[in-house]
Order: sequence, then C-alpha cells, then structure tokens
Amino acid sequence: MINIDKKHMKSSTLNGVYETISELIGFDNAVKLYENFRGNQVNFPQKLFSKEFVLQEAIKAYDGTSKSINRIATKYNYSERTIRDWIKEQLDEILEKEK
Repeated sequence: MINIDKKHMKSSTLNGVYETISELIGFDNAVKLYENFRGNQVNFPQKLFSKEFVLQEAIKAYDGTSKSINRIATKYNYSERTIRDWIKEQLDEILEKEK
C-alpha cells in the first residue's frame, strides 16, 4: 500500500473519481483499487450477477407462473423475457438429454 502520513488519509485528498470511491468504500479500499487498476479503463456492466447464477436461482424459484418469473427478473435486474428464455433453453436442454 502507498506509504502516506495518516493525517492525509481522507477522501478529500484524492483526485476526482478516487475521492468518490473513497467516500463509498473507504480510503484504504480506494487506494487498493488504484494500485490494482491505475492506468486502466474500467467498465462496470449493468448486470451485477452472472447469467449462470441468475439461471440457477430462476430454476429454483420457478413454479410455472409468470409471477415467479417476474420476482426473479426484478430481484436480479433482468427482463422477464430474458428469464423466460433462459428457463426455456435450460428445460429444452434437459429434455434433449433425456432422449
């Protein structure tokens, strides 16, 4: 970690976006991000959870109703159509394997 006098370890001493990051996750964590990603352009996807994880959760929660699809879509910020398509693909794969 960067060696800095403790009295300077505050968000307001950081440049631009690092100040905001420091306010959100703390000074030490902002420095860790800086040390690991400085000079890189980082893109944060809109979807936090992976397709595989969401599909697993959708299959567990799916009870054959639109309401269950709506719940999982809302919870993980995916469209109902996407969740429905993923479940259908998964079920089709299972049926294909059983043949």
